[in-house]
Amino acid sequence: MKENVRSIHPRTVAHAFAWVLAFSACALAASAFAASASADPAEGEALRPEWLRAPETRGPLAAAIGVDAQRAWWGIDGAVPLSFWLPRTRTNVENVPAFGLGLSVTGSATSDASNLHYSALIDRRTRLTGGWLGVATGGSGVQSSRFRVGTGLWRAVAPFEFEAGVVSGMEQGVTREVTHWTVAPDTFRSHDTTSVNDVDRLAFSTTAHSAIRWRFGRMELGAMGGLTLGPRNTPLRWAQATMHVQASPHVLVMAAYGQRPAASMAFEPAAGGYTMLGIRVAPWASHDWGVPRSTAPVAVRWRAQPLEDGGTVIRLRCHNASRVELAADFTDWAPVTLLSTGNDWWERSVTIPPGLHEVQVRLDGGVWQVPPGLPRTAREFAGDVGVLVIE
Repeated sequence: MKENVRSIHPRTVAHAFAWVLAFSACALAASAFAASASADPAEGEALRPEWLRAPETRGPLAAAIGVDAQRAWWGIDGAVPLSFWLPRTRTNVENVPAFGLGLSVTGSATSDASNLHYSALIDRRTRLTGGWLGVATGGSGVQSSRFRVGTGLWRAVAPFEFEAGVVSGMEQGVTREVTHWTVAPDTFRSHDTTSVNDVDRLAFSTTAHSAIRWRFGRMELGAMGGLTLGPRNTPLRWAQATMHVQASPHVLVMAAYGQRPAASMAFEPAAGGYTMLGIRVAPWASHDWGVPRSTAPVAVRWRAQPLEDGGTVIRLRCHNASRVELAADFTDWAPVTLLSTGNDWWERSVTIPPGLHEVQVRLDGGVWQVPPGLPRTAREFAGDVGVLVIE
C-alpha cells in the first residue's frame, strides 16, 4: 500500500520566511516608535520619507520625469488630505496624527494606455512616525503585475529617517521549462530529445526592504536594500543609493546609483529601477499646503535662563525662520519679537514673576504653537499653550 505524502515546496517556505522577516522588522520598528513616543519632539528634525510628504508638502499634484540605464520614464502623483478637521500645517509643529490618500500613475517613454502602472495608498503620520498601506496594478515588461499589496512603517530620529516595508503580488515573469523524452522506434535504436522553452506566466513575488535617509538642509542622502523572492527559489538581493536636492519649493532634483526591483517602486512614482537622473515639479506647493521640510520653519529647542538682576532670558532655536514671536500671560498676550543671535538661535530678555505661566510662540506669522519641550495645557479661546515654571 502506497502512502501519499504532500511535501511543502521550498518556494512556499521562502515566501513565508520573507513575510515573517519583513513583519518582524516592522514589529521592531513599531516597538521603537512606542519606546520613543515620549521623547522630546524637538529632537526630531526630519519629516517622513520624501515620497510620502504629500499632501501637506507638495500640494495636490506633482510630476516627475527621468532617465535611467534602461529607459526614460515619467510619473504623476496626486494627494488628498483626509484629516479635514485638522489645520493643514499642524503636523509640521505638533505630534498630531494626520491621514492622506495618495494616487499615482507611472509609465515609460514607450508606454501606451494599456501598459501604465497605477497605485493608491493611505498613510497615517505624525511629525516623527507613520505607516502606509497600498495597492497597485499594471505596468509593462519587467514591471507588469496583476495585483500588488504593500505596507510599511517609518520613524524619524533627527537627522535620520528609518523605513521598513514589504510588497507582494502576482507579477508577469519568465520561467524556463525543460522537456525531456526518449524515442525508441525499435529495440536496436533510441533517441533522446531535450527541449528548453521560456514561458511567460504569472508568478507570486515578495519583496522586503529597509532604508535609511539622512537630511542636511536642502539635500537628502539615502541607502535602500532588500530581498526579492520571485518565481525561482534563488532570492535576489539588491541595493540602491539616492540623492535628492530641493532646488526650490517647487523643484526637486533626484539621482540614484544601483538598482531596485519594480515591486519596491510600486508606490513611489519618482523612483528609478537603475542608476538614474530625474527631476520632480510640484507647481502648487505653497504655504497653504505646507512647503518642503528644507524650507519650512520649525522650532526645535527652548531655554529659559534666569539672570542675576531678576530677569529671564528666553532662547528659542528655530530652523529656517525669519521672524520669531513670543506671547504669554507675562506679556498680557501681546506678541513680543525675539532677536536673532546666529546659528538658528533667537532670544529676548523679559521680566517674569515666580510661579506658573502660560506661553506660546509663532514662526514667520504662522500658527501659535507650544514651545518645544514644555508641558502643554489647553487654554480657553487660545488652544494649547506651554506651561513654564519660574522659581
